Amino acid sequence: MNLLLRILLLFTIALFWGGLTFYTGFVVRISHDVLDDPMDGGLITQKVTLLLQWAAAISVLPMAINGIVVRKESRQLGTALLVCTTILACAVAGLFLVHQQLDSVIDVSAAEITDQDAFAAGHRRYNQLTTVEWLATVVYLFLTAVAWKSVDSATATKHSKMESADTKPEESPSSS
Repeated sequence: MNLLLRILLLFTIALFWGGLTFYTGFVVRISHDVLDDPMDGGLITQKVTLLLQWAAAISVLPMAINGIVVRKESRQLGTALLVCTTILACAVAGLFLVHQQLDSVIDVSAAEITDQDAFAAGHRRYNQLTTVEWLATVVYLFLTAVAWKSVDSATATKHSKMESADTKPEESPSSS
């Protein structure tokens, strides 16, 4: 995989996964501590999480391309990357659906939840899918590092063999 595509992959993952990690790990907790009404923090989260979902959805394409490219050199690692990408894509699709369900029980103008039970159930599903999304990406990043090391090593070995074959002196015909 060429360097530019690797950088694009890392950038898209850094944007969504880094953003997700920072937002859920710090910003959500701080907003609940600072804002008087938890609903205010929830309304902010409603907007930010949608952006994070789109960032994750966008990253699926370079992740899939990476998996396909790696699979040409290492079937096992490439397949594992594609499985992680599929899990992530399914989690993101689920997050979009649950986000819609949560939006349907929030009255933004009144800043209130219209159905507490539906919201609680949807929020649990949302947190579970976010955990799957986060873990699939952690595994994907680890596998990508292993795969790139393996692919780069195999490529270097191939180039080394080609260079040594090109520099071998021509054998002279044997005299009888």
